[in-house]
Amino acid sequence: MPIRAITPWLLLLTALCGPAAAVAEETPASGAEAAPLTLGFMPYLNAEHLIEKYTPLAQYLGAALQRPVRITVAKDYAEHIRRTGEDRLDISFLGGSPYVVIGDRYRTPKPLLARYAFEGSPVFRSVVFAARDSPLQSLAELRGRRMAFGNINSTLSTQVPLYMLMQAGVGLDDLGASVHLRNHENVVLGVVFGDFDAGAVAEEVFEENQHQPIRLLAASPGLSTHVFVTRSDLPPSLQARIRQALLALDPADPPQRAVLQAISPKLTGFVPVQDADYDLHRAILSRVLPVLGQ
Repeated sequence: MPIRAITPWLLLLTALCGPAAAVAEETPASGAEAAPLTLGFMPYLNAEHLIEKYTPLAQYLGAALQRPVRITVAKDYAEHIRRTGEDRLDISFLGGSPYVVIGDRYRTPKPLLARYAFEGSPVFRSVVFAARDSPLQSLAELRGRRMAFGNINSTLSTQVPLYMLMQAGVGLDDLGASVHLRNHENVVLGVVFGDFDAGAVAEEVFEENQHQPIRLLAASPGLSTHVFVTRSDLPPSLQARIRQALLALDPADPPQRAVLQAISPKLTGFVPVQDADYDLHRAILSRVLPVLGQ
């Protein structure tokens, strides 16, 4: 099937942060400064935007743990999955699908810390959207149209929306063209600038871009939110302290509310998480990964 060339602005939007490689021990030598903890992200947004969103959280955790916390953004999803799987990040941000994939690929799930709660709920959705003036009204009408996805490893901008399309009777081969862009922000801009008839992003990103001329076509069922995990060999007592610090964030406390709202205006805190919370992701992946050739 033909793939439309991507306009140059799409290739220039993302600046990268090189990955940090600090390895942390819980207790430094006497008189020594504690080694920084790494807080790692896949580039689901532009690196500068991620750093802006999460610097207040890194500072909060650093104060709570009494040691620096350094943000690192991988060059792509595959690198982030590999670095998390190989225990090269102390704290790692994951979507539900990468969490499941890492558990399967590296034989054991990573220790869970906490998952996000938006307006008190630990679920969120993927959305498929079109330009505000588009004639499209349903997923079924995307047959023969140009579709923008995010990274092929992305839960909410590729895997879940592909499942939604399949449920509506539209396979990848039924699309006029499908392209995987670098991140959610590029997907929004691709639709706004008319390169694509529709795109798929996290609901959070869609809502943050309501100033753009876009509108909702369809939303997925609720899925367990993004999660923070630790490396497998991080001391259990340090895991517990990080978990406690995340769970303690209180939107009723103004400084702590600022930490949460820097990430998302609708983020009301972090809540406990267990492996079974990602069983729906496992069911979706069993359908879409073969289609994506993974």
